[in-house]
Amino acid sequence: MQSWRTRTGAERRPRPARPPRTTSIARSRVPRGQRAQSLAELALILPMFLILTLGIIDFGMGLRAYISVSAATREGARYAAVGNPAGTFVAGGSGQCDGSTSTTAVGKVCSTLDGLGLTNIQNVSVTYPSGNTPGNSVRVQTSYRYHYITPLQRIVNVVSAGSLPGYLTISSATDMRLE
Repeated sequence: MQSWRTRTGAERRPRPARPPRTTSIARSRVPRGQRAQSLAELALILPMFLILTLGIIDFGMGLRAYISVSAATREGARYAAVGNPAGTFVAGGSGQCDGSTSTTAVGKVCSTLDGLGLTNIQNVSVTYPSGNTPGNSVRVQTSYRYHYITPLQRIVNVVSAGSLPGYLTISSATDMRLE
């Protein structure tokens, strides 16, 4: 009988045996209670993991906002310190970022923050604590309301009965010497 030979006469090699299927065996070995236990453990860990992840995201965005506000006050103080010739310093001022003060130190802070995508500016103030003559200092202060970008605040308020406000106030002040 030539069942072990091919038509050309070459011998057939025996095929290696297939490994047994382990998925059905492994699944049947796991008791039903263990599957429910792992689901319960996931239900306990997932909310904490979600809060941690959302907290990291909001912390990073809040840190970015703080760095941006700090850089904007530094730009405004630098503009107020060297932007005008000696003896022509403006006696200070404060204002909102509404686009009408683009040639002042307040406008410099507002344009810097607007370029960085921050628009919830509460107040920008420029003061000269010791007078506005060269050698004295100028102080620029800015406040910004940072609103959470993730639902972290709502989740924490559900757990803690509303103890987290809807926004954080980020403030920065920069002093520079008038030149």
